[in-house]
Amino acid sequence: MPSYFANLFNSMRITRWGEYGILCSLYLARRYGSEPIGASEIAEAHLLPLQYAQQILHRLRKGGIINSTRGPHGGFTLSKDPSLINLKEILYAAEGDTFEVICESDPVYPHECSFKVDCGLKFVWRDLKGAVDTLLESRTLAQVLALVPDTGAPLQEVLVPGPGAHSTGN
Repeated sequence: MPSYFANLFNSMRITRWGEYGILCSLYLARRYGSEPIGASEIAEAHLLPLQYAQQILHRLRKGGIINSTRGPHGGFTLSKDPSLINLKEILYAAEGDTFEVICESDPVYPHECSFKVDCGLKFVWRDLKGAVDTLLESRTLAQVLALVPDTGAPLQEVLVPGPGAHSTGN
């Protein structure tokens, strides 16, 4: 039988929607106060297919994270100052949640899990979700930007160095 915990921990992750939602928001935060930025520029900056970037930007707009302006000089801007937008808000806009307590919505082993009885683990998962949500609420776009050097490289390359990158720390 596959491990219950392995399945559960595999479901506790940020999806590509969330990851790119944060990256697109960081890109706009770095240019906060400037002219609207087109979806094609954002897609190119993150090496994303344009259609995928447009879907992510649509979710962020619907979630109130960004504004869109139509027309020849249109594009996207943050809806408010980067210091007022936290990572939890972005993940909710991009994904719908930070992560779900899967045993409540889609148990790995329905014949072994009961919705009527709390097995004890549900409380642990709820506490973990609460801790993650609290951490994400405490981190703003401005704080994350302050930690990331503006090298001109795509943010995902700066935040997560690829193969061959060398650490300068010990």
